[in-house]
Formats: sequence, structure tokens, C-alpha cells
Amino acid sequence: MKLFQQQVSQISSWLLILLAFSLPISTSAITMTAILVLVCWLIEGEFLEKWREIIASPICIAVFVYLVILLIGLCWTDDLHAGWGAIRKQWKIWLLPVFLTTIRWEHRWRYVTAYIAGVTVTMLLIDLAWLDLLHYVRVVSLQHLNIISNNIVYTPMLALAIYLLLHQVLWGGIKGIPRWFGLLLVGLMIFTLFITIGRVGHVVFFILMALLLFQYLRRNLLKAALLTLVLLPLVFTVAYRFSPVFHERMNLARLNITTFDRNQDTSVGQRLVFWKNSWRIIRESPWLGVGTGGFVSAYTQVHQKWSPAMPCTDDPHNQYIFAVVQQGILGLLGLLGLFFVQIQHAWRLTDGWERIRLAFPLFFLVIMTTASYLNVYGSGFLFSLFSAVLFKSEINWQATTVFDSSK
Repeated sequence: MKLFQQQVSQISSWLLILLAFSLPISTSAITMTAILVLVCWLIEGEFLEKWREIIASPICIAVFVYLVILLIGLCWTDDLHAGWGAIRKQWKIWLLPVFLTTIRWEHRWRYVTAYIAGVTVTMLLIDLAWLDLLHYVRVVSLQHLNIISNNIVYTPMLALAIYLLLHQVLWGGIKGIPRWFGLLLVGLMIFTLFITIGRVGHVVFFILMALLLFQYLRRNLLKAALLTLVLLPLVFTVAYRFSPVFHERMNLARLNITTFDRNQDTSVGQRLVFWKNSWRIIRESPWLGVGTGGFVSAYTQVHQKWSPAMPCTDDPHNQYIFAVVQQGILGLLGLLGLFFVQIQHAWRLTDGWERIRLAFPLFFLVIMTTASYLNVYGSGFLFSLFSAVLFKSEINWQATTVFDSSK
């Protein structure tokens, strides 16, 4: 029986590698793999030991608080059915404790490497389509490459993969040909990023690169600041000059903002309208919000009064606003708590992952300003899986049972 459970544990770890690989590729593969991980977790047993690891994890406690706030929000929602639907959609976040107690501490780089590999596969498909060597249904045009996953999700994932790969090149002890191969792959990733639509991916790329420079030159902050002020504008200028996609998207964003008073039905204009209408709801219920699942009904009423000619929405395209509308200040505190705990514990372990543990919450704090990324399928799983990988303790339940492979 013990041998069987140990085999199940090993299978679970490999399934998590597959899950990390699937994040930028296929939502169906994500679903099936996550379900198999959960099944293996239940078969494996050892629930008392797992529970001890879960309650000892500040990250899991923060997730519990966040989800309890969502449950409490059902008490004053006008649409209980929609509220329960919103709770069910959070199953990818609920899985964080399962991932945490499934992950093998010594295999952490395998999960990260699998994620980078999945991003690379998708990137190669984009590049082949850009070269007109590959044709598939979702390619709209060479200027608007639509890929396997949604561009809104993929470009941030690509930006994160660039950071992770550069981190490994700088601090991973890679030398010789593998180091040059890594740098070449980084260059190809950056090129692909700027031929792919998805402005938030471009924005978070520059922020992560600035962070990386400060982390690398932490003993000379003046030099880090000067390089940031020189290198990043240089990359922006080159991308703006030579990438038609990036050039078009930047110009379009600027045009949308400057013409907002005359034409609100644009990509940026719609978001601004969503935020303005959401703020009108917040002013009416700032402390507790309209309740979990109450966004659609509340927004529809405001929309009909203030912007009937514009598209309606079920998401304000901002995770912070979404939280405040539904659970008020309480919801915002619960949301920020997820990332405050991560930042607070980023340096708890001196294992070479401190820099990544700081970059990861910063990554989400940035991208959540343009969409409710915890609610989006792929990025929601990215949060729960990588939170588990990054904040897994070396002393865990596997290390104190017969399932440790060293025994």
C-alpha cells in the first residue's frame, strides 16, 4: 500500500509538470490535468500530514481568507445563483493547497522549465505564422496573430517566461554553450513579444526588466537606475520603430485616450467607461459592495442609465475594481492580502528563489490593472500553481514520511 501511494505521489508530480507545460497552450489540457492531480491527491491520502503543511503556509491562509470573503459576500448579493457561479469559477484558486502539498520541493525547477517550454512551443508557432510558413485557423493576419491561447493571457505569460529564463541565465550557474543558447532564446522571446498583440504583456515586460536590472545591480542602485533609464527606452524605441504590431497598438492606445470625449467605443475607451460606471456603483456601496455575483445586475442598471449606447460587460477589466464592486473594501483587502503575504515572505527562504518570489506578485499586481486575471482560466491556474511552487517549504509532509524518495 505504501509503495502504491509513493507511486501515486510521483505520478502527481509529473502531472504538475504537464500542467505547467499546458498553461500557455490548452485550457482543455489544463482542466484534465488538474482533475487528475486532484484525483491522485485524494488517492494518496495522508490528509493529516497535508493539512499540517497547509495550515503552516501563510500563502494558503491568505487564499482561505480570500475565498471566505467571497463566501461571505453571498449574504448580501441580489443574485445568489450568480454568486454561487462566481464561487465555482474560483476552483482553480481553491486548488492551491492541493498543488502545494503535491509539489516536490526538489523538483521545482522542473515545473518552471516545463512552463518555459510550453511558452516556447507557442512562441515558435507564432514565429512560423509570422514567417508565413504555418497556417492555422486562428491566424487573423500577420499583423494580428491569434494563437492557441488568448493573446491577453499569452503575452503576460511570455513576459514572465523572459524574466524566468534571464534569471536562470544570470543566477542559475549556466555557462558555455547552454548560457548562449539561453540568451538566444531570450532574444527570440523578446522579438515574438513585440510582434504579438496584448499591450499588458508589453507593459509588464518593461516592469519586470526594470526589476531584474535592480536585482542584478542591487549593490549599485545608481548604475541600475541609469541603465534602466537608457536600456528600456531604447528597447521601446526599437520595438516601436521596427514592429508594425507594437507601433500600431501604441498609437491606437494614444488615439483612444485623446479622442475619448468624442468616441468612447474603442478598446481603451470601453475600459474607461467600464471603470467609470463601476466607480458609480462603488460610491453607493463602498464598504461591502453589492455582493459576490452581483456585478452584472448592478452594472447593467448603471449602464442603462449612463452608457446605453456602449457595450455592456460582466467584467470591468480590472481585478481591483471587480473586487471592490462585489465585496467593497473588504474584498480589496482580501485580494491584496494574497500578494502582500507573498511579498512579505519572498525572502523567508534563502534558496536562490528570493528574486522570483518578489517578481511573481509584482507581475500579477501589474497585469490585474487591465483585466481580472485571477478569474481568467489560464492565468488563474498560473497564480495557483506558481504560488505553490515558489512558496513551497523544504520541510514538508513528504520529507517526514516514507514517501520521501530518499528513503
